Amino acid sequence: MTIHKHWRTAFAFVLLGGSAAMASAQYGQGNGSAYREESDPSAYAAHWGYQDGFNDGSHDRATGHSFRPTHDGAYKHAPEYGHSPINRDEYKNIYREAYVRGYEKGYGR
Repeated sequence: MTIHKHWRTAFAFVLLGGSAAMASAQYGQGNGSAYREESDPSAYAAHWGYQDGFNDGSHDRATGHSFRPTHDGAYKHAPEYGHSPINRDEYKNIYREAYVRGYEKGYGR
């Protein structure tokens, strides 16, 4: 019984590690830091939208939910940025577009 429990934990770890690797492959290793810099709000919104969508899509697939990228809270309540050079609505639109792309990949479409 204990061995079975450890096997499930190891499998979950490998599965989650694979998700991170697939998300990394989308942007490439060298570009990861560029998406985290707030000096480019468009890239920042695209990076985090994709990451959030990928995670939610993976979770929905794993838990048997139907394909529903626009029903998750992260999509509906996209984070706000609202600083120059882009406004709040533009930031949300970029985030949401990237979220849907990430959700599709995470869900396996």
